[in-house]
Amino acid sequence: MECKRTSLPGVKESRRALNFEYACRKGGLMLLVIIILAALAGLFSVGYFSSSEKTTSAHSVKLEYERFGRLQTEFTVKITAPVHSSGQYIFRLGGDFNRRFETGNIWPQPDRMYSRDGALYLAYDAAPHPVDFSVWLKITPTKPGEAVSTLWVNGGPAIRFWQFIYP
Repeated sequence: MECKRTSLPGVKESRRALNFEYACRKGGLMLLVIIILAALAGLFSVGYFSSSEKTTSAHSVKLEYERFGRLQTEFTVKITAPVHSSGQYIFRLGGDFNRRFETGNIWPQPDRMYSRDGALYLAYDAAPHPVDFSVWLKITPTKPGEAVSTLWVNGGPAIRFWQFIYP
């Protein structure tokens, strides 16, 4: 049985245009599936590819953060430092940190917090803990793009970390 081709009056079909539309629909579905899987895996925010952990060369200070985030969406940064004999801790966040992020809640609250030379300082005077001392910061990105920040604890070795913020 032969398929009879009928056309509507006033409509001029183009086989090439129909084939292009079919290819776009087929490729678009695959692209959509890839984007959904990447989002579920954390390529755009919290997830397997986004969650990251860095330590100093001596493996003393640990930083847990998200590599990918969205503009104006709050996320958590956790800094863990070993027990310090004096009980004093000074956390310094420099680089792009002050220019690209707004700091919200900080737990525990620092005894002093100030900004100098483009860096944010969090000072804890008497924090005697039998285990490692941790600080949680809730930060909100204010500018899209790549941000490279640096963390120092008590003047020790630096941890450089990058984050990409989607608009």
